[in-house]
Amino acid sequence: MTAPTAGLLRAPRRKGMMGSQTVLPLVAAIERRLGQDTAARLLDEARFTQLPKPGEPVRERQVAVLHQSLRREYPDLAEAIQREAARDAVDWLMQNRIPARARLLLSGMPWGMAVWMLGRNAAQNSWTFSGSGKFSLLSTSEFQMIDNPLIRGERSNGPVCAWHEELLQHTFRRMAHSRLSCVETSCMATGADACRFRLSMDPVLNTA
Repeated sequence: MTAPTAGLLRAPRRKGMMGSQTVLPLVAAIERRLGQDTAARLLDEARFTQLPKPGEPVRERQVAVLHQSLRREYPDLAEAIQREAARDAVDWLMQNRIPARARLLLSGMPWGMAVWMLGRNAAQNSWTFSGSGKFSLLSTSEFQMIDNPLIRGERSNGPVCAWHEELLQHTFRRMAHSRLSCVETSCMATGADACRFRLSMDPVLNTA
């Protein structure tokens, strides 16, 4: 996800590709939490012969297997690892893909306008985090993803898109307003017709 003034990321000609930041921060977080041997085994299950370079497109099927294997084999730790990886992905993108001028411009806008501009740009560059899935804006504060490849074929009693939820939340907190929160309100893994995410403003805590 990039700021509007940073321009579009060129989509690969081959369909079903995602950005490397869906993989690299996750592998690093797995190594920190579970060790290098576990990370290597999960990468092998996803048929990664080597890690992608930063900015290099990755096959969404491999990304999906990596995320799904983590959730299946480490259900108690997967969400925390995915959220850590999503925050690291946003931090990398801000450092390497988003000009300081764009960050300053967005931070000076009313948060609703900044969210709208960021959301539109995210939709234009959505292949990087949704692959062949269809990401769109429903309103200033609600987003939708149909056929999210990271949960494709999964079934659950509750929402499982923690990585995307945290990716959206951390992006908007860093670039629009620090009190914005994102919650997945429906998930295709539960039988919903789409994965939907809603932004809201956290209340100001009274510390007096």
